[in-house]
Amino acid sequence: MSTAKKFLEPIPAIEVKQGSSVFYVFTISAKKLLKVAYTSERTKSNRTGIQRGLRRDRLITIGKYLQGKISGEPILPNTIIISLSNESYFKNGQLFISNKPAAEAFVIDGQHRLWSFNEEFSGAFDMDIVVSAFFELNDEKKALIFKTINGEQRKINPSLVYDLIPMLRDKNWVEFETWRSQEIVEMLNGDSKSPWANRISMVGEAGKIISQSSFMTALKKLFKKGHIFNITESQDFLESVTQEKLLFEFFNAINNEYSVEWDDKDYFLCKYIGVSALLNLLELIIQDLKFNNIPIVDNNGLTITTISFKPYIDKLSKFRFSAKTAKSEGNSYVGEGGVTELFKKISGLVFSNND
Repeated sequence: MSTAKKFLEPIPAIEVKQGSSVFYVFTISAKKLLKVAYTSERTKSNRTGIQRGLRRDRLITIGKYLQGKISGEPILPNTIIISLSNESYFKNGQLFISNKPAAEAFVIDGQHRLWSFNEEFSGAFDMDIVVSAFFELNDEKKALIFKTINGEQRKINPSLVYDLIPMLRDKNWVEFETWRSQEIVEMLNGDSKSPWANRISMVGEAGKIISQSSFMTALKKLFKKGHIFNITESQDFLESVTQEKLLFEFFNAINNEYSVEWDDKDYFLCKYIGVSALLNLLELIIQDLKFNNIPIVDNNGLTITTISFKPYIDKLSKFRFSAKTAKSEGNSYVGEGGVTELFKKISGLVFSNND
């Protein structure tokens, strides 16, 4: 077999020594590396495997990112970490990687990034990626590196990530519903007259009733198809000022009725479950106002105020959002199932006597 067939094209690489470990850093076409890459999934039946299984949903998402369908032009600055066999070697500043299809480069970290370059997920798109390559690592050392990278690092608080969104708005690098929700949360937290003033953890700080990421998650659904802030569903709430004022007035009505429970962690009123269910309720209230021919907006913007919501909130006031009471009644109100359960409860109270 010729050298050209036995090895990939020689790659310039840098030798790095850290303690007793030596590895080599280089760049290579992702699709070229993928051809010789493999890994070993750890399962109940394969206790010698190291990696997590490849998740198709993650591969699809990263593939869309690589094709520029999510967050603009793609960039992957983090290194893929691999272990090469002793058939590959480093000499005179160049790395010679054995050309064994799906059998040479064991991927220790970055498998989803690398396999997303499969044509099924990213089409013909290719790019150079950064790689750190060890030689002949035994399974124990592979496992140690994997554990150190994925087990020791602390995940960044999502609220801090969301707080960076204003820097990206003009670049179209984040989807509309994401940056718009962040903008609304920022307004609700920053306006001194807002019932949410300084109550939202914007960058992961402790002592707040709800995080920016949780509030944004609750808000984003209002921009989905079939909901009141969706551009194709309603002409009433297309203006950003109108959206903000609607939420301001609605939550002000809630705050007026629930002054004791507001911003109190013994209640779930201001936590994700409560906020999400209340936003569902808001959409029903808007529908009811329209059904009763009550004007929502005019040429000057939003016409309904805190007072407009009072008849609905008066009926809701029978429910006090007490975590202790809910627990004693056997209601957990956890996750999206909890949101649905809570929404059924409060909407039943508000609209039970409506004709």
